[in-house]
Amino acid sequence: MIHGVIVSSTPELRIALPDGRDLAVTATAEQVARASGLREVSAMVVMSPSPRLIWIRQKGADVPVPPAGERDAHALRKWSELLRRLAQ
Repeated sequence: MIHGVIVSSTPELRIALPDGRDLAVTATAEQVARASGLREVSAMVVMSPSPRLIWIRQKGADVPVPPAGERDAHALRKWSELLRRLAQ
């Protein structure tokens, strides 16, 4: 996870990092639109030769986390077929 300040949101998303560097990331149009309304951010970025934004939110914003039972049920629904095949 990275933390920084939005520097520019067109045509690519640029985030100023606390160490003084700028990080340019590719993002979807929806992510760029969301980021344009933010200033200080927390973001998840896939670091590769072409860094890609996974998600972004206002720094310090609380994110609701579902209870463990709901998370487990979701994972089982999503992966049940693969798990069934692997068990064979």
